[in-house]
Amino acid sequence: MKRAPRLLNPYGPRGNWYKGAFHFHSTNSDGKLRPSEAVGRYLRSGYDIIGLSDHGFVTRFPREWHPGKLFIPNFETAWPHLLHIGANGTGRMPELGFQESLARARREGAFAVLCHPAWSDCSWKQMTDARKTDAVEIYNHLCEVENATGYSVERWDMLLQAGIRIWGFATDDTHFNPWHPSHDGGWVVVRAPRLDLRLVMAALKGGSFYSSQGPALHDLTYEDGKVSVRCSPIVELRARADGVGSGLAYFSRSPRTSWSFSLKDWARGATGLPVRYLRIELKDSRGRIAWLNPLFVR
Repeated sequence: MKRAPRLLNPYGPRGNWYKGAFHFHSTNSDGKLRPSEAVGRYLRSGYDIIGLSDHGFVTRFPREWHPGKLFIPNFETAWPHLLHIGANGTGRMPELGFQESLARARREGAFAVLCHPAWSDCSWKQMTDARKTDAVEIYNHLCEVENATGYSVERWDMLLQAGIRIWGFATDDTHFNPWHPSHDGGWVVVRAPRLDLRLVMAALKGGSFYSSQGPALHDLTYEDGKVSVRCSPIVELRARADGVGSGLAYFSRSPRTSWSFSLKDWARGATGLPVRYLRIELKDSRGRIAWLNPLFVR
């Protein structure tokens, strides 16, 4: 009998779930709404964490503006585009190349996300050049609705299969143009002890978040080779590991909120090579997906 792999669960620490928007634009770059108006859309939609990400421009909001909400200074920069979450400074940022921008994010202790690689038509070299980013945008709502290039999940899996440990990220990227889709099409939900900048940044870097178009994760546990998931009602759970034939899909005729499965037969893929990660997708009856971050093998 194969021994089940020992997996590192990023959702292990207990905490609260906070919905976050980290990629959208205002008139401080190429958006159509003023910063306060753009942020207001997310406030009215019940978001807890808000990071306005104008191109090359950091906008800050006073803490007392909306008590109980967390505003994280962000901006988008470089080519391919890089999301710089947790920026220092205010106003116009100097334009740098990708590697220089990534190095600046590292110096500042920021969380760096490679934006919309499918829309940017990133090559494999560009993807591997971005291997030191913290996350890759696996779903960008604007890119998907506008020109069908919003999904980059396959590129994410290629990085993971190459042994690159990187998280997945979903965003709106709305500019609030009349012909663009509105906000609330893709987001991130962070698990942290409380709504505090230091704790939320630590949770992002530790992968204690998931990306979604709709479904919600309540809890994920891994014990004795068994994965258990509690979530909002879904009809399909997909479990993906590296290696040929290492994926599984579970279906239900009626929506379920509790799922579990064993990993005893996943110690090695069909190729005989050790499995290095497992990631899970949740799909609801409307076809909306939530992407959980990988559980890496120790």
